[in-house]
Amino acid sequence: MGTIGTIPFRFRPFTIAGVRYDTASAVPFRVWGRVLVAMIVAKYEKRRTRIHLSKLGVEELRDIGLTPDQADSEIRKSLPFFERSR
Repeated sequence: MGTIGTIPFRFRPFTIAGVRYDTASAVPFRVWGRVLVAMIVAKYEKRRTRIHLSKLGVEELRDIGLTPDQADSEIRKSLPFFERSR
């Protein structure tokens, strides 16, 4: 049985890009900026991949091992009003 993490994030040591920091306030601002940029880029890449997925036909989806329903549920994570024309 594990313990419940009750210590707030800002008071726990953590690692960013291999560098260990004792608290969140010890992290330089430029590092937080790089983390933010990396998060935005990752989100954009996921969205772009889901847009490409939305353009695949049923045969192409079958080739990569997805059903149209599985693809639609993944696509809706970035495009909530997506409807596949059948």
